[in-house]
Amino acid sequence: MKFSTDSHYNNIVSPFTRLYLITKGTGLLVLDSKKYELTAGHMYLVPSFAPCSYFFHKDLAHYYIHFSMEMPSGLTPYNLYSISKQVEATALDEVLFQRCVELNPGSELPHHDPNVYQSKPWVNKQMRFNSMGHYLETTGIIRQLFSRFICDELNTDISQLTNHNMQVILKYIQENIANEIPVIKLAEIACLSKDHFTRLFKSITGLPPSEFIILKRIEKAKLLLLTTDYPLDEIITQTGFKTSAYFCRIFKQWTSYTPMAFRKNRE
Repeated sequence: MKFSTDSHYNNIVSPFTRLYLITKGTGLLVLDSKKYELTAGHMYLVPSFAPCSYFFHKDLAHYYIHFSMEMPSGLTPYNLYSISKQVEATALDEVLFQRCVELNPGSELPHHDPNVYQSKPWVNKQMRFNSMGHYLETTGIIRQLFSRFICDELNTDISQLTNHNMQVILKYIQENIANEIPVIKLAEIACLSKDHFTRLFKSITGLPPSEFIILKRIEKAKLLLLTTDYPLDEIITQTGFKTSAYFCRIFKQWTSYTPMAFRKNRE
């Protein structure tokens, strides 16, 4: 994609991860209050649901891929690893982008304006693969490109996920997000006291169980607000918040927006 004029987009939030390779020109990405100069020969990663602003200067050209990295447990690589947002591209990286385009003709963005390409019908459009080979090669390319941003250090001890039934617990939270999830119930699954379980859970996820559950509820609420026309009552039901007032207060506390302002700002 190449820009014929300067293009500015402010406070964009996507339900998917975005990966850019700049091949020509310059621009600016503002992510997590940090500025990244967009320059040719570099790749940039914008995690899902991360608010950002970007400024593409005239004649900037780039490749762009969007994808989801969520695991069945509800965790993502962002929960487990330190992730760079900018890396120097290699010749192989550009070949991989080109190959991904060749494999998936007709999958280009309908427009470079996120207000167009993040419309609900486009966001909800399912990727279709012609064969197992097509699926494996496409997803393999995306994973290989994504791997370039993963730092060596872990945010948590992955071995802990296989101990104390932690994977089962994370899956339980994901599958019961619409229901009440008492911390004592999670502790029982782990065969630990509530206090011991809370300390262990925080050491793995970085958050106490109650806050982690709220985070997963908020993430699902964001997804539903961005990708559906569900009324607020339905979103509250699907995310396990007890009342509209509580949902709106917690959502604003975590995002700085009311739910409807968040939806309207992205329509």
